Amino acid sequence: MSVHNRNSGLLPITTNLSEIAKQIRTMKNSMNLALLFSLLFLLTGYSEANSGPTTPTKTATNFVGSSSCVQCHTAEYKDWQESDHKKSMQIASPDTVLGDFSDVTVTFHSIKTRLFRQGDEYKIESIGADTKPRIFPVKYTFGHYPLQQYLVDIGKGHLQALNVAWDSRPKDKGGQRWFHLQPDEEIKPGHPFFWTAHFQNWNSRCAECHSTNLEKNFNPIDSSYQTHWSEINVSCEACHGAASQHVSLAKQKKLDSNNSGFEKQMEQALIWGFKGDDDIATSSGVRDSNHINTCGGCHSRHSTLDNLQPLANFHDQYRLSTLDQGLYFPDGQINDEVFVLGSFLQSKMHQKGVTCNNCHNPHSGKLVAEGNNLCTQCHKPTTYDVPNHHHHKLGSTGSLCISCHMPERTYMSVDPRRDHSFVIPDPGLSAKLNTPNSCTNCHKDKSNKWSSQAMTRWGIAKRYDAWAVLNNGLSKEDILLFKEYAQGNLADSMPAIRQATLLEKLSAFPSRLAMETAQRQLSNPDPLMRRAAVSALQTMPVEVRWQLLSPLITDQSKAVRFSVALALADAFGQAQEADAIKLRNLMAEYRESLNYNADSPGGQVAIGIFESQSGNRAQAEQAYQQALSIEPQFVPALINLADYYRSVNKKWESNILLVRALKTAPDTAFTNHAYALMLVRSGKQQEALGYLKVAVAQEDAQPHQAYVYAVALDSLGDTQAAIAVINAADKRWPNNLNLSMLQVAFMDKTDNVNGIHHYLSLLTAVAANNPQVGVWMKKYSGTKK
Repeated sequence: MSVHNRNSGLLPITTNLSEIAKQIRTMKNSMNLALLFSLLFLLTGYSEANSGPTTPTKTATNFVGSSSCVQCHTAEYKDWQESDHKKSMQIASPDTVLGDFSDVTVTFHSIKTRLFRQGDEYKIESIGADTKPRIFPVKYTFGHYPLQQYLVDIGKGHLQALNVAWDSRPKDKGGQRWFHLQPDEEIKPGHPFFWTAHFQNWNSRCAECHSTNLEKNFNPIDSSYQTHWSEINVSCEACHGAASQHVSLAKQKKLDSNNSGFEKQMEQALIWGFKGDDDIATSSGVRDSNHINTCGGCHSRHSTLDNLQPLANFHDQYRLSTLDQGLYFPDGQINDEVFVLGSFLQSKMHQKGVTCNNCHNPHSGKLVAEGNNLCTQCHKPTTYDVPNHHHHKLGSTGSLCISCHMPERTYMSVDPRRDHSFVIPDPGLSAKLNTPNSCTNCHKDKSNKWSSQAMTRWGIAKRYDAWAVLNNGLSKEDILLFKEYAQGNLADSMPAIRQATLLEKLSAFPSRLAMETAQRQLSNPDPLMRRAAVSALQTMPVEVRWQLLSPLITDQSKAVRFSVALALADAFGQAQEADAIKLRNLMAEYRESLNYNADSPGGQVAIGIFESQSGNRAQAEQAYQQALSIEPQFVPALINLADYYRSVNKKWESNILLVRALKTAPDTAFTNHAYALMLVRSGKQQEALGYLKVAVAQEDAQPHQAYVYAVALDSLGDTQAAIAVINAADKRWPNNLNLSMLQVAFMDKTDNVNGIHHYLSLLTAVAANNPQVGVWMKKYSGTKK
């Protein structure tokens, strides 16, 4: 079996800029798909015809409605009446609308919005996509606290959520006002987040988690929706499943423990209690696995794979986002709006068997106890709820368990949400990796050093978070940390989502060592690990991918199968007839899933990537064009379609798209880098330098972008500037293979070999078989270190 040489990803050292541009284009074509595929899921991961708005379905055979439950489940129904689930979406009426519609006008981003009533009807007057003022009836409320949004119908069944929302907090908390959800960025018609655009569309981006038994029913021919539900909000059957048989058995008095009438039985949470002098409770009972299937879908960052079924296996319905930086901080704390599951799966609580309903009443959503009493259910109060543990005055904010172990981040301007990984504050790690911690979150005028010193005085030992260091290093393509990770053993005690996050990053290190590390996890019982192993192997040669991944074509997990489908999209030439039939069946299943999300620009980009990988370039072009018809400024579609046009010699069309991409996202590394390469291809090398410089300066810059910028400077005669760029890049991305190769090349070229042995030592450790490394070692082996 052949594999990529460990050094096969290296860019050959050259001082010819046009040759480098050619090499970079090739590299971009192989890397860009994976990059944009990740971006796709970042953008799609949140989870009626022309005659009128979306409507409830006729009562389905299996779904009977929450009113059928109240007679036997009075207490649960009463709890639910006060829940966020009950108020997730409601018909706009005087009983449900919280905002001030007393004919008030508010102005945000120079756009006036009038909110008023006509009888019991609520209306808004504002500009639409055509910039002309119109009056829109408010059909539904969305949520209730700490903010309430409003949905309006703009035709073809499209329900849109207004950017202007009502702050429903008390006035003394800053509420009882209208506010804009994107206050810091000018949102006007044509912007992706303008209220009539796709990213404010309810049908595609919100509906599945705010209503029961939702059927999206998108018609790609005229881009219309005929979205239906059994109940408008999150009702009993959204979690328990269709209840018709349950109700029938109850009426016949035939219910028993073996036959509840539901397709799947809701399991009971573990019972926790203290044994002897233990400080932490232990559990009894059978561990519940259904809480992830019940709660996880709507409380996670994910992409949806198919129509949803209550209590169905999570990995058959969703592709869970792993702990990618940007979504999470390098230590796994929440950063972007990722909801709960990704952080909770990292926790010791989850590993021990704690489930959502140990802390939350499943029907009201409220906590089962207040304050520290919630935590002392399982953590002995005489050990943990005392100053000797938390080192704060009793009754103070700092004495609350959640203040230290569940830090908050605020989303949608007014909605604070707590991290559920139950972190231990680590200011030392924060200083190293630039991550937040609870100490400096509260003591904003103090430093990480001050916080570390306080913890030392309290006798708290310094910690070393090996996972966070590895996660941060692998994200930066640190070749030494890759080798340390790959040659070590995955800790069985490490949460699977953390293991999977590291494993996915191996795709940046195409080598035999990476292949063997990923291969060992292809039979892991956890689908998250198998999926990550498939992703890690996506950069391997097609014959290697086929040999390793073909046994997973029929994997029991849909999320794993679909990752295999993308990875083997170009592998039909490797398959014998029997396997080819299985592969075709998988591709058909995957296409069906892709079509489920075809109403989103990210979904269309996923189709384009898959069809491009499959060799169906015309279909890929069509998908990218369709993505832009849904959202004209969707950057992944602009970049990928530009790349396609360039490949078929439509230079002008390609360049126009890159201009649009840069205008839409001027502060991202990727758009600046792509635009710079376009200038290089156009013979405007000097002009390209400015955009290459901007790209490298961005927070989302990647090591190969610094590499290209340095080579470009050197090619135009400014070797000293190139060396300065590569020195800065070496600090930002230490132990990077390509950057280290370039560093030695510049040292060799300028005869400034001070420190060259440091880089040669690195290169011989990880790339001893590289011919150029051999030349350098021979040349400098006798020189002074």
